[in-house]
Amino acid sequence: MTVLVFPLNNESVAQIFFRKKLRLDKTLGKRLKAARKKKKLTLEQAEEETKVRLKYLQAFEIGDYLALPADVYALGFLSKYADLLDLPKDEILLEYRREKGSAGEQVLPIKARIKSERFFLTPRVLAILGGVLLLVVLGGYIFYSIRHFLAPPNLEISAPSTQTVVRQDSVEVDGKTDIGCSLRINDQTVYIDNLGNFKQMVRLEPGINNIEVSSTNRVKKESDKVIQVLAEF
Repeated sequence: MTVLVFPLNNESVAQIFFRKKLRLDKTLGKRLKAARKKKKLTLEQAEEETKVRLKYLQAFEIGDYLALPADVYALGFLSKYADLLDLPKDEILLEYRREKGSAGEQVLPIKARIKSERFFLTPRVLAILGGVLLLVVLGGYIFYSIRHFLAPPNLEISAPSTQTVVRQDSVEVDGKTDIGCSLRINDQTVYIDNLGNFKQMVRLEPGINNIEVSSTNRVKKESDKVIQVLAEF
């Protein structure tokens, strides 16, 4: 068996392997930072020279690609930075795309996990939501009932309106109050129908007449109204 040996220009295989390993271990950010320090530039000076904001230059050097703008802008910024540092622009841009692609692959499982953790309506969830809704409705009904029960009753007088002038010795008082209340007009009990409506003829005296209407509910809460009627006959 014949073995062919090629010269390596005084450079051993181990030296070539070690040099390539160093290049693989050196990230884009470290390469940019080393080139900047070699040119004895601070990030502030690099910002002034390239007109690229310091926070983006720093993001390139630490590999924080999430802090960078969209690629259409990031690639332009990186191109200016590479020109300033006398680095091969095409190689730097290619390295940026490669590293950013690797970073995106690491984030992908997290996005996929978030997508898989979507909220689904199961029978148990529907039952819980139904129970909560029932409690809210029941609580609102109880609150309204108690408030209505403890409040003074409603009392509306449809006719006559106050300060009415009539030419007769009587007038019909027409109105409505809450169901279950007792109604009195000038201290006389008046019948209320099953809808809370009432009508009652009231005798008048010549001159100004004060008609007092009073409605009282079961807890003795009372609403009063006084109507003035001028009788001329």
